[in-house]
Amino acid sequence: MTITRRLEEIAQLQVGFAFKSSGFTRNDNDVRLLRGDNIGQGVLRWENAVRWPADDSVDPRYALRSGDVVIAMDRPWIGAGLKFGTVAERDLPAWLVQRVARLRAAPGVDQRYLHYLVASAEFTAHVLAVQTGTAIPHVSGNQLLSFVCPDHSLLEQRAIAEVLGALDDKIAANRRVLSCALELASAMWRKCASTASESKPLRDVATLHYGKALPAGSREPGPVDVYGSGGVVGSHTQALVSGPGVVVGRKGTAGAVHWADGPHYPIDTTYWVEGKGSVGAHYLFFALRQAGLTEMNSDSAVPGLNRDEAYARPIPVPQSVDHDIFVRQCSALFDLVAQMKRESAALAASRDSLLPLLMSGKVRVKDAEKVVEGVV
Repeated sequence: MTITRRLEEIAQLQVGFAFKSSGFTRNDNDVRLLRGDNIGQGVLRWENAVRWPADDSVDPRYALRSGDVVIAMDRPWIGAGLKFGTVAERDLPAWLVQRVARLRAAPGVDQRYLHYLVASAEFTAHVLAVQTGTAIPHVSGNQLLSFVCPDHSLLEQRAIAEVLGALDDKIAANRRVLSCALELASAMWRKCASTASESKPLRDVATLHYGKALPAGSREPGPVDVYGSGGVVGSHTQALVSGPGVVVGRKGTAGAVHWADGPHYPIDTTYWVEGKGSVGAHYLFFALRQAGLTEMNSDSAVPGLNRDEAYARPIPVPQSVDHDIFVRQCSALFDLVAQMKRESAALAASRDSLLPLLMSGKVRVKDAEKVVEGVV
């Protein structure tokens, strides 16, 4: 018989503070607020972050630190998976906002092991079983802490975390390469845009097409990424757009700009972008990121990007020769980005297959180490 214990025996939970929206700022020198919108599936994202004045006195209980595991308590699960993540140094400083739970390991418990407990399919199944509400499903702190988990010793916890962590460390290294490639491409775009002799309204250089509804229940898992306003939200067997391109958030994470590496399916909370004339998708990706679309939310209840207002935004139009040079150079960098994504997806699949086997004891750590050595 497997010995178990409840999450409340090994973790300390803190729910965030109700920061008033009237005090939010967009000042880069202020402190980011971690809301449910900033939590993806295993990652934190700050594209639409709001901030709080750095000189304001806030209870230190709400200060996040590296290694904290955070879980969205409203809509904790969507089609792409459980909304949770682990705070890294690059995410700090940040304050914890209401309806987000933070977990820290109790004495004698490994913090990274706690991350993998929350990442397990069993924890997701628990959340789906206990969440309440139909319009906005939600969970309470007590419901999260009632999760029944394996009773691993500290030595076992560290061994499991080390094996799975090796895969995540390689994924993180790939993410850094990816980030550097995008930064270099962005610098190349700025150089190209600086040669532009004129600017034109967006409507003259691109068309924003509405995405098409594709409910999670209608999707057939396949090779095509499905894009929502916050990025990839699942997969499907058929594409709405036949090749690589740009997707812009329309509702929800309004104004966020995403690059799709291949055929993709933008759903009805997005626009997909088609260039006009000689202006290509690579150029438009960076141009739209610089256009300030996230500042154009037109709906206070559900943030929205009005297409006519977006069309009025000026876009620098470079000389054809400069544009073509940029596209050739940028395409090579984007090929590297796509390669890093594919490799990271394979690593994540290995991690996800090993996680339940290690937690249940069906695979020994030493055997798992051999698998990991073959892929990192």
